[in-house]
Amino acid sequence: MILPRLSIYRPVTMLMVFSGIILIGYIALVQLPVELMPNYSYDTISIIIRVRGGIPSPDVERLVTKPVEEAVSDVSNLKELISISEEGESRVILRFDPGTNMDFASLEVREKFGRVKDKLPKEIEKPVIARYQQTDVPIVILAVTGEKYTPEMLRRMIDEKVKSRLQRVEGVANVEVVGGRERKILVEPKEDVLRAYNISLGQVIQTVGANNLDLLVGDMEKEKLEYLLRILGQFREVEDIRELGVAVSPQGSIIKLKEIADVKDSFLEPIDLARVDARPVVSIYIQKESTANTIKVNSRVMDEVAKIKKEVLPPDVIIKPTFQQAEYVQEAIDTVRKSLILGGALAVIVLLIFLQDVPPTFIIALSIPLSVMLTFVLMFFQKLTLNVMTLSGLALGIGMLVDSSIVVLENVFKKKEQGYRKKEAALEGSQEVSLAITASTLTSVVAFLPIVFVGKQMRILYSGLAWTVVYSLLASLFVALTLVPLASSRIEMGKRKFASGSGKFEKVKYIYRKILAMFIRYRYTFVLLLFGIFVYILPLHKKIGREFIGITEQNKFTIHVELPTGARLDMSDRAVAMVEHVVRKLPEVRTVSSRIERWSSKVYVKLKPLSQRRRSTNEIISSLRPIMDEIEKYFDAFIYFELPQEVGSQEIFIDIYGYDYDVLKQIAIGMAQKLTAVKGLTDQKIRMREGRPEIRVLVDRDKASTYGLTMEDIAYQLHGKIRGLRASYYHTETKEVEIVVRLPEESRNSFMKLKKLTLVNREGLQVPLNQIAELKFDIAPSEIWHKNKSRMVQVSANRGVLDLKKAVELSRQALKDFKMPKDYSFKFSGDYELMIENARQLNFALIVAVLLIFLVLGSLFESYIQPFIIMTTVPLAAIGVIPALYYTHTSINMGALMGMLMLGGIVVNNAIVMVDHINQLRSRMDLRKAVIMGAGDRIRPIMMTSLTTICSLVPMALDKSESSNLWSPLAKTVISGLSVSTFLTLLVIPSIYIIIEDVRAIAAGMLRFIFRIGYSKGLSNG
Repeated sequence: MILPRLSIYRPVTMLMVFSGIILIGYIALVQLPVELMPNYSYDTISIIIRVRGGIPSPDVERLVTKPVEEAVSDVSNLKELISISEEGESRVILRFDPGTNMDFASLEVREKFGRVKDKLPKEIEKPVIARYQQTDVPIVILAVTGEKYTPEMLRRMIDEKVKSRLQRVEGVANVEVVGGRERKILVEPKEDVLRAYNISLGQVIQTVGANNLDLLVGDMEKEKLEYLLRILGQFREVEDIRELGVAVSPQGSIIKLKEIADVKDSFLEPIDLARVDARPVVSIYIQKESTANTIKVNSRVMDEVAKIKKEVLPPDVIIKPTFQQAEYVQEAIDTVRKSLILGGALAVIVLLIFLQDVPPTFIIALSIPLSVMLTFVLMFFQKLTLNVMTLSGLALGIGMLVDSSIVVLENVFKKKEQGYRKKEAALEGSQEVSLAITASTLTSVVAFLPIVFVGKQMRILYSGLAWTVVYSLLASLFVALTLVPLASSRIEMGKRKFASGSGKFEKVKYIYRKILAMFIRYRYTFVLLLFGIFVYILPLHKKIGREFIGITEQNKFTIHVELPTGARLDMSDRAVAMVEHVVRKLPEVRTVSSRIERWSSKVYVKLKPLSQRRRSTNEIISSLRPIMDEIEKYFDAFIYFELPQEVGSQEIFIDIYGYDYDVLKQIAIGMAQKLTAVKGLTDQKIRMREGRPEIRVLVDRDKASTYGLTMEDIAYQLHGKIRGLRASYYHTETKEVEIVVRLPEESRNSFMKLKKLTLVNREGLQVPLNQIAELKFDIAPSEIWHKNKSRMVQVSANRGVLDLKKAVELSRQALKDFKMPKDYSFKFSGDYELMIENARQLNFALIVAVLLIFLVLGSLFESYIQPFIIMTTVPLAAIGVIPALYYTHTSINMGALMGMLMLGGIVVNNAIVMVDHINQLRSRMDLRKAVIMGAGDRIRPIMMTSLTTICSLVPMALDKSESSNLWSPLAKTVISGLSVSTFLTLLVIPSIYIIIEDVRAIAAGMLRFIFRIGYSKGLSNG
């Protein structure tokens, strides 16, 4: 092979290459993006359409949602289509396959929607098409406070100076301001004065709107200049609105707006409140685009906040984050980095213990950073990111990086002991094992090739890890064949205590060979016993829990406070205040942030780090449940807990499909009740909102026609008098403020006053509402969900500490006697669907990986039989993995499955090194001696390579941090499988090697016997 020779005889050239790798690797490392996980989730586009007049949900479904669904359902790469139709609003959510080009997808959605837009009701407001989902967890929550400022003053400041700047930050999809009251110019005519002057509300609205404009009306030439001709009629002050003439009295005087209405620069009634640690604040909730990088967007937002503080906010206004999603992501990444560095240090310590000599340890230790830097270079050009998956792959790779270098260095030492000079020993030693280390590297590499055959989502999820391991292994092979020969040909080695021909390790080899000789003597019994153990252990895997990604310990949770639909804001405020009071007493709590809305509020609880508290998040939640039950009873509320996971969910979901929504609701209620009996499930709920209490205005069309009133006239006037209508905008320096016309609160705050409202027809005749309509109390229709254009209701439950598989099994058991009506069905969705698909695809990948490894081994050893010998190490790994996962209560999740796939390529490496050396010795000695001597010669490199890989993963396996479940199962799987496989390989592979030769000898003897018989018969017949 040319690489060892080139490195030994062209040292300066190789040193320049190594320096270039380190330089480019550092540049690549600095520029690699950082995220928690690969963006494997469905990318999202939401279409939000609000309908004026508050039409009921069935009409929204029929007139808006269904046409939009039909229009966009054939968009390319669409994975899932979900819609929610509620009173006055339609939300259509498109989820695309991971990896979809969302710029093109957004253009296609807009094009498809444009075709149907003109067919929608004319009452729709301007649709919003955005790359996020309203239910997405905010990446940043900011709290704004100031001792001298009321919430309204702060809200005005944020609306005018802050919100628009945050919306322009790259990657930000939505900015919501909560708390305070929104500024409006309120024009509130008095009902009795309007009647007295015979002025309609519509006349007021039209007059205000028509008198508020600056308009260019033409050009005029004068002398040598051409002048623009402009009418300047915009309101400059609120007083301009008050002085506006609305009508002329019978006496001929102008009736000004201030004579019939109160005009004030004020605020609408509060629709939400915000608090931090029980203090009123104004909160800003920032959501990112579905495809944006969390850390980058978070960083840009905080940079912009720093500029806003400096440039536009008064010094005594404080704006600070109460929640940053990037903190959790960065903590997780930092934890993996620390584990990676600690694992590398442990691997070097293992080398030093075995080699008992600093120079060779230094050579191999030097191969680690060089290989890692080369890996970063390859990752950069592959456009990978630094995330939990790629760093886990790198942590595994660090332990394996030294494997090839150890084998090369071991053989170089052996050549030196045989009398070779340094350069010759380095060249001969590295070239002699180049085939073996290339084979072991290729088997590890091909183990990851089946990733290209799995689905797109799984491929995105796993490919980063696979590429990282592949690149690190290829880098380590390059370093082993260049740096190690170069260094060992130049550095003088001291005498090693554990040298292959002397010292304490010779005693270890001697004992091992004695034990091996005994096992070879009873090889058939030993192999049968091992097979029996494998058969006994195999059923245990069915008892191991199953997850998709797994639940991680969080330092935050959310308390949802749901009151009956229609509850007033002050009722929600009281309920949330009681929840806050209870939660803030907990010693583990750091901050409590509340978002209070009329009947659906959220309390965001941030805990101290796990290292600073004794109880887990689930234990804290369990302690709160009894108190929350009392609050529920007092307010007739439903309070439930949510542990937002950065990846995956702690809930199980059941989708119920059918046509009649009333039937679907009854099925959902029945299922939710059944799930309450399942031990371990909590917070069972139907994920839909019941309709609000409403007062229906039932118009008598004949009577209305008699008075010359249409349904549109009645709806328009009632809307204006009660809710208010926008007449125009009042322009400030930084913001447009709506001018809203409506009746004062005292004229519209009771049922009796509503009945006495008057309407005005086109002739100016005043008609009392109760003469043409009946008012009736009722319940509005509930919101209507669709999934892939079918009506659907979703039931969910929090599974707490139950693994996903167990939670679904218990739920199925609880629902086994549940009778579904004809044409109605249900299925478990969410992470359960992903888990099933994930396991199916990775099991397929594992089978393909084993076959590919066999093909590589067959071609490298030019044998059909010896690959079978080496492949016996794969089931040996299962003997370690299954009990380890079972007895440590570790679920089989994405990480564990990936660990199993890795093991397929790792565990064969020890057998390759051993079998290759035995094959070389067989030309010089008999079979039994060659096997015992060859296995003994390779015990140290096998133990060193295995222990370095194992030790590099120990920090990840033992990690108990908040996000450890993302990488701990992978580490535990590889450690347990490799540990047992290594131990058994030292005994099993030599035994099976001789058994195969026994079978060959027996087969050859039988063939000779058959040939002799045939030959004898031929002679006798002749």
